[in-house]
Amino acid sequence: MARRKSIGIRSRLKGLISSQLLGKLARESGFVKRLRKIDPVKFFWTLVLGFATGRERQIAGLRRAYQGSTGTHVVPSSFYDRFSPSLVTYLKLVLGHLVDTVAAPTHALRGTLKWLKDLLVIDATVIRLHHVLKNAFAACRTNHTQAAAKLHVVMSVLGRGPHTVKITSERTHDSKKLIVGPWCRDRLLVFDLGYYRFGLFDAIRRNGGYFLTRLKANANPIITALHRSYRGNSVAVVGEYLQDVLPRLKRSVLDAEMEFTFRRRVYGGVRATAHVRFRVVGILNEETNQYHLYVTNLPVDQISAEDVALIYRARWEVELTFKHLKSSFRLEDIPSEKKHIVEALIYASLLTLIASKELLQAVREKLRSEGRRIKEGRWVRLFNCFADRILLMVNSAPRHARHLARLLEPLLLQEILDPHKNRPGLLDQVQNGTTYARA
Repeated sequence: MARRKSIGIRSRLKGLISSQLLGKLARESGFVKRLRKIDPVKFFWTLVLGFATGRERQIAGLRRAYQGSTGTHVVPSSFYDRFSPSLVTYLKLVLGHLVDTVAAPTHALRGTLKWLKDLLVIDATVIRLHHVLKNAFAACRTNHTQAAAKLHVVMSVLGRGPHTVKITSERTHDSKKLIVGPWCRDRLLVFDLGYYRFGLFDAIRRNGGYFLTRLKANANPIITALHRSYRGNSVAVVGEYLQDVLPRLKRSVLDAEMEFTFRRRVYGGVRATAHVRFRVVGILNEETNQYHLYVTNLPVDQISAEDVALIYRARWEVELTFKHLKSSFRLEDIPSEKKHIVEALIYASLLTLIASKELLQAVREKLRSEGRRIKEGRWVRLFNCFADRILLMVNSAPRHARHLARLLEPLLLQEILDPHKNRPGLLDQVQNGTTYARA
């Protein structure tokens, strides 16, 4: 096989987490007490890569995928018994190991963000479950969904997987699961209004980090200073409340420092009132004549107001990740009524995401000169289409795997290239401060 047509899928996945480590974690978790007919390593890869079998993700389909990729006949009851609470512990241990490996950026930020260590996007998504699980995973809108889990993810836009992962019921508020500390120093955290809390903003700043989010529509801080001067007889805004001056503004960009007042958490029986100052950026939408308002602590001399609005678009990276998890990796396809099986399938989807990103990184390294034409959405569709062959490649003997690689890997390298050569990706637009418009 020609070197230029090789990705090394099998070696890349085996290098991501070795068979020896998988066996060790299986024993530590209690998933395996003695080796039986079902191999824990091949079982793991079946969970990760067997999502594409059938129209629905079912245990029966995973059993058939295991048999087809290993050539081993397994009794249905024996395979079903493998889905136990110890399997959840096993997958959590594997995920914890991989998060430490893949969360770090694969390269440095460029352009307007090159002075930052990393750009982290934070969000949560809801997974609807069987109503029998309403006590374990209480939903918010019980008129149509009685049970729902919420998946909280912190993810680097430059990494190959999530930074942190937490699973709760839908009723758990987003901001309660974001615990900041020294880890956020020199990093930019981008999130939506679900994490809107001034105590959180202040904690990020005190730890040397940066944040960016939308400003609530009813927020009414005092304008203390302007970061941009305007020619002519402009409206005087310093010392005024934001909501009082917004209807009178005509400028296309508002960039100002504003003072916010909020109540801190109760400490020692006392709940103190705090005053903090943050940067507020407003970009006028000429179609609606309304401002898109953002609050941040990004320095004025490093990031312009226009770039602030553009950087916020990076939040769509985690939205796209959730879309891939649900539409391609079967995150919402969880028909079980048992809590531990639900958790196992959620962790399996996250491990599928990591495996997909690892192989995408291998493709990027192989086609480095064509980097702009390699889009993650296109790769996810390819990965979904050929996941069964990749599973067969991983679980087969080396000789058979080499034969499969000669057939599959050149095809993947050919199909991954986006025909739109000059269309930059979202991250390129954010780093370079540009937007793409179709001719």
